[in-house]
Amino acid sequence: MIKAESGPATNRTLTIAAFAVLIVGALVYVLDRPADSVAFFSTISLDDVFPSLFGRIGQHLPTFCHVFAFSLLTAACLGGESRAALSACLIWFGIDATFEVGQHSRIAEYIIPMIPDWFESLPVLEHTKSYFLSGTFDVWDVLSIVVGAIAAFILTAVIQHRKFHHG
Repeated sequence: MIKAESGPATNRTLTIAAFAVLIVGALVYVLDRPADSVAFFSTISLDDVFPSLFGRIGQHLPTFCHVFAFSLLTAACLGGESRAALSACLIWFGIDATFEVGQHSRIAEYIIPMIPDWFESLPVLEHTKSYFLSGTFDVWDVLSIVVGAIAAFILTAVIQHRKFHHG
């Protein structure tokens, strides 16, 4: 008998996959990035303790992980169906691509004046200006965003349509 997985099982699988990928992305910062590269991981960086674990792929893996994982989580919250997955992947592609392109010096100069000063008093938003001022636009990061969104959609479709063989 062939049966498609749906509902809570799909959402649980998508959520587990998303958190697993987020952990991998976080490990890049903990193991391969200098302590001062990200505020969240500055106290637990092991960059100077171990040799680089992720190598060159670690330069773009967090970007892939972010769009991939958040697309899966959003798809799960929206029910895990194909239309929800497509919407989630397109939304997170748009968000991540916008932030990446916003780091380009020619674009950042227009964004910085639009960021309100009161952002600096909020714990999560306090680094917004420095993100655009100090960030570096990278075409390879844009590619990893594209690949992450596509991979999330494909994984969602595979999980949703996975076939079970019952003896």
